Amino acid sequence: MELHGGSIEASSAGVGNGSEFMVRLPLAPAADNPATPTASAPSARAAACLRIVVADDNRDAAISLAALLELHGHRVEVAHDGEDALKALERARPDLALLDIGMPKVNGYDVARRARTEPWGRATKLVAVTGWGQGHDRERAIAAGFDDHWVKPIAPEAALALCDEIVLANGGAAQS
Repeated sequence: MELHGGSIEASSAGVGNGSEFMVRLPLAPAADNPATPTASAPSARAAACLRIVVADDNRDAAISLAALLELHGHRVEVAHDGEDALKALERARPDLALLDIGMPKVNGYDVARRARTEPWGRATKLVAVTGWGQGHDRERAIAAGFDDHWVKPIAPEAALALCDEIVLANGGAAQS
């Protein structure tokens, strides 16, 4: 990593709790003649860092999604139950929250309802990320305050495209 101008860090909460490795590498310098961007090019991704909360009781899914978003420059907080999701939302006041519906302690519907009662929660883009994909599931999510309803597994490209949309809607910058 150091030969490439980067760094690596490792941490663990102890035996049986897994390990976390943080790899940081600098962006490559821009080419003299960059290619013309395509419609799917990450034009907005380098423009702004969004604050994002990912909440899912499936730890692997939450951590993987958070890692993808962090690789694209976003600040992500992860929660694994509804109570922790509410705390993370209050703390981060995110631009975007990707919330599982079937979380323990407080379900995603109630997390969305509570978030919408807060001044900061009205501007947050809330997306239900769930295994429940029937029409009535989508209607229930929208009624609870979600802006959108995605059925698992979500495509990484969809999450990154949504981040681009939020950045562009904010005029190329994250919420202040």
